[in-house]
Amino acid sequence: MKRLALLLAAATALSAAETYRVAGVIVDSRSGAPIVNASLTLSPMDQPHEGMLTTSGTDGSFAFDAARGKYNLMAVIAGVSQPFGEVNRFVGMGTSVITGPDQDTAHLVFRWHRLAAITGRVLDDQGEPVENAQVRLFCSAVFAGRKRIAQSFQTSTNDRGDFRAWAIIDGVYYVFVTAEPWWNSPRAGVDGSGPATVHPTVYYPGTTDITRAALLTVQPGEEARVDFTLTAIPASKLTVNCDNCEPGAPSPARSRTLMELRVTADGLGGTETAVMQRNVIRWPFTIDTIPPGRYLVRVSGTGGENALVAERWIDVGAGETAVSLSLHPAAAVSGKVTFKANLAPPTRPLTVVLSPESAGKSASATVGPDGTFRMSNVAPGKYHVYATGGYYHAETARIGDGVLAAGLLNIQDGTESHVDIVASDEIGRLKGFATRDDRPAADMLVVLMPADPASGYPNQGFQTDSDGSFDWPVLRAGDYLLFA
Repeated sequence: MKRLALLLAAATALSAAETYRVAGVIVDSRSGAPIVNASLTLSPMDQPHEGMLTTSGTDGSFAFDAARGKYNLMAVIAGVSQPFGEVNRFVGMGTSVITGPDQDTAHLVFRWHRLAAITGRVLDDQGEPVENAQVRLFCSAVFAGRKRIAQSFQTSTNDRGDFRAWAIIDGVYYVFVTAEPWWNSPRAGVDGSGPATVHPTVYYPGTTDITRAALLTVQPGEEARVDFTLTAIPASKLTVNCDNCEPGAPSPARSRTLMELRVTADGLGGTETAVMQRNVIRWPFTIDTIPPGRYLVRVSGTGGENALVAERWIDVGAGETAVSLSLHPAAAVSGKVTFKANLAPPTRPLTVVLSPESAGKSASATVGPDGTFRMSNVAPGKYHVYATGGYYHAETARIGDGVLAAGLLNIQDGTESHVDIVASDEIGRLKGFATRDDRPAADMLVVLMPADPASGYPNQGFQTDSDGSFDWPVLRAGDYLLFA
């Protein structure tokens, strides 16, 4: 019996000491050339600070010996880190390395995506450089099965009109420029007797029509060049008045309270383009130079619970345009959270979150001990409603007797919406494998989409690991569509 125990102990020790080879080469994703002296770290998923470190050789090769398990493989070059298997740097998903007796982890190819840049020059229609022009980049990419457009970089031109958007990821971008003519500045020394002019926004490849804006494709490591020419056009004048304010004061209640005037236009992919932002001290307020166009004019105060707001879409044509706004209380959202089937409240506080359908800021509030919540000064728009905290989630959200249409809460200024939420802690787990021609399909995007759009919950994406596996360990119960 003693001999048997010794043999079992020896077998256990041998099994624990058994290791598997994790090896391969790190190469440039564009040229395929090996990368020398890259720092690589292999870390267990459950112990990210217990990683092994090595450096790639002259042929880009690297190697580790690791126990059976699931690992993160990371590379660092010139202070920039990147996970193994990253296909799209905008999304930021990598591929975990699964080691074991049936896994081939000794022939990995780590494709390193070099950072890129976009440079250019902005000139006016006289060929003179435009200083301090604002250059913005919006990246278009697919995340969890949905296309998204989001601002990723902003910079300004120097005194030679040059700009450089540096250390950006490879991808496709909308690039556009906004600028104020130098002669509109009070410091320019121009007497202002001549006709006022402005520069309209110019989108790549050189159009002022947003519907004709094109995408610029930037490859890994590439330095793309984009030049712009801004043409001066006659400026319009916009006067904003408050018809329920005291003359010379921005607020009927607080004559000394500053208010913010924000002028925005429809932007790319449902985003907003800020045209200008000013602090209002006196009414009426005049903007002397604004390009003709269609704008949302919004005035908002900073009164917290008692904030006053007003907004209106207007068309600004040639010459002068006047608009009068009536200040009223900002929108608010209140409600109550109850728990399904008399569940006990979570041990940590619940938070109700309003997430905008497109661009904009989210709003949130902590649920009180009695289950109630309230958010004040909420911007108008359409929002998804979530509840988070521990493993609890919002199973249903209703206004009155009806569920939210398409899972969206439509908020308008001057209103208070009451939302009743039923929270649940019913969660499950979904895992599986993706194969191609009966072989594990690593780096495949697997997407989980709620079958009911009214749920309001977003798609969830998972990039399969080296053995083709995917795993959502914590998933709200419900019906889903699964695709890859």
